[in-house]
Amino acid sequence: MANQVNLSNREMELAQAYWDITEGYGQWNQGPLSDGAHYFDGADNPFINEGMMCGNCVFYLPNGRCQIVQGLIDYEGLCKLWVIPDSALEV
Repeated sequence: MANQVNLSNREMELAQAYWDITEGYGQWNQGPLSDGAHYFDGADNPFINEGMMCGNCVFYLPNGRCQIVQGLIDYEGLCKLWVIPDSALEV
């Protein structure tokens, strides 16, 4: 798991749980069902200004990929599985 800097203990536990699930069952798809991450692109992300976007998530990879969600991932996109350090949020 990458990008673990500045995570609280709760965030670390959540990130580890997502990582463990991915290791056991494979990556989530991008869809809305139980195997899906409910992912949407940056054009549909109303939370960008608050820093809630894939590019700030601990699972985001710089090549437009995610460690736990399948497919191409928009830097400004978002899904329900995000783990973003408080320091990256504008709240």
